Amino acid sequence: METTELRVDGMTCGSCVASVTKALKRVPGVQDVEVDLASGIARVSGEHTAHQMPALVAALGEAGYEADAATSSPSTRQHPAGGCSTADGSATKGRGGCCCS
Repeated sequence: METTELRVDGMTCGSCVASVTKALKRVPGVQDVEVDLASGIARVSGEHTAHQMPALVAALGEAGYEADAATSSPSTRQHPAGGCSTADGSATKGRGGCCCS
């Protein structure tokens, strides 16, 4: 079994973590998913997950999140009152089944 890490942009709350987890678990061959909201990293375990990167990224894209191989640290995310936003202040309302939509 392999473990692959993805940097996921747009996660702002627990609902986002659940949406990301669900989207990744739908990809054939994925056996386990761990998502760390604070770091913005999703760890995907399964058979040949490194070769499934395009499918994993596509699944997250369909769920409303941008993702790529975890090679750099993600930006700081906030979950302020009145709605979700990213560190640059751009709204994420309506993305990925977030509670703030």
